[in-house]
Amino acid sequence: MRISLRFAAAFLVLVLTGCDENPLQEETFTTLSPSNFFKTAEDAEVVLNSVYGELRYSDITRDAVTLQEVCTDIHIERFGGIFTFNQPIEDFVWTPSHNWLQNWWERRYRGIYKANTVLDNVPAIDMDEDRKQEMLAEARFLRAFNYYQLYDLFGPVPLILTSETRVGDRPSRASDEEIVSFIEDELRAASEVLPVNEPPRQQYGRPTRGAALGILAKFYLMNKKWEQAASTALEVMDLGVYDLFTEGNRTELFSHLNQRDNEFIFVANMSDNPTNVTGDGWLSHVAPDDYQWQYPPRIIFAAEYRIRSEFLDLFDPEDERLDAFLFEFVNTSGETVELGEDNVRSFKFPEYPNQGISRSADDFPFLRYADILLTRAEALNELNGPNDASVDLLNRVRDAAGVSTFSVGDFASKADFRDFLLDERGREFHTEALRRQDLIRHGKFIEMAQDRGKSAQDFHVRYPIPQTEVERNANLEQNDGY
Repeated sequence: MRISLRFAAAFLVLVLTGCDENPLQEETFTTLSPSNFFKTAEDAEVVLNSVYGELRYSDITRDAVTLQEVCTDIHIERFGGIFTFNQPIEDFVWTPSHNWLQNWWERRYRGIYKANTVLDNVPAIDMDEDRKQEMLAEARFLRAFNYYQLYDLFGPVPLILTSETRVGDRPSRASDEEIVSFIEDELRAASEVLPVNEPPRQQYGRPTRGAALGILAKFYLMNKKWEQAASTALEVMDLGVYDLFTEGNRTELFSHLNQRDNEFIFVANMSDNPTNVTGDGWLSHVAPDDYQWQYPPRIIFAAEYRIRSEFLDLFDPEDERLDAFLFEFVNTSGETVELGEDNVRSFKFPEYPNQGISRSADDFPFLRYADILLTRAEALNELNGPNDASVDLLNRVRDAAGVSTFSVGDFASKADFRDFLLDERGREFHTEALRRQDLIRHGKFIEMAQDRGKSAQDFHVRYPIPQTEVERNANLEQNDGY
């Protein structure tokens, strides 16, 4: 396996970027190895922090939207050099040689390797025992979360649980049962140790008990384990530390003033002083040409991520979540430009006063409380059909968005509520890289792509294992259809 073997054969290289105000402060170090580095608690914290670097890179939103929404009814992308990478995803003609699949695979396994390094070495360090146990739980969560992301895209993958891999190792893929059980067990175990709240010594952006239970609930939902999804989502709710943002227009949740609102459960925490390396680059990929920035200077890339007009038809006119979209703008000449058909842009992650030339400090949300509520609503509907609890959970999210609510009698059947909930998830979570997973779970991913005229086939519910990985590892079986 390329990534694990390369890191095991080489020294541990911690190349970390950050700044004084970054909540998950990281530092830059020279070449080190585990044998001469893991001596103190501070050493362990440095390596643990490096795992986050694989989750908080500058183009996470762009890459996630491409792989999870350009293949759905929400986004398209036009122009720029990255159109080469987006077009095959949109048209369902991607291949195992797609660079961004390789990049996703490598980042996830780098994160897994670094988490394994923490888990292999921290137990021997003489340090505060409570923090040691939290640190190990944090590493277990991060390792499981990386496997969760790999499983979402590729299905079962090699399950590597140690940093002590050998150059000749060629691990095969775990069975579906093995990797599902592993992710479930690890998230549950981490939840039993991680703090409910973020104590002063744990900076913002680290996982809490709610993050572990929340991702576990989502994983149960992905695998249609309805009872477990419903009960685990309720565990998150019963923690009493999360709520929906209702302090203003729904879209203001993502402004710099509300970035740490308690609706956010787990995020990729971007730097508060963004550079081309540490800030999120979404807006420079989505802003139309000649857009007049509120907080210049900032450049506009040739790439243009756009919203399909048909998706916008899912919204009621009074829905506050429509304010996340740019329908028209005033250009640098003072002229109003209407964007028109299939050309509206998602500004869900808005400009920040401290944005860089092409990056800003928008955190990318992996999990929000709204998702927990809708996860439980969906699971309870699958178990019982339309019911008061599911409709109440749906109504809480809709009420926060300023749109009409419902009663149980408004839904004729389980399928009726299921379809409405799928649309609601689209309205609530667009540009957060959840749509592909939702459509697959609802059995509509391939059908809707075919309705758009795409050459989608059943095997496209999984992406192919990157070709370079298959070529390097004869035991790594490719997904069907590729």
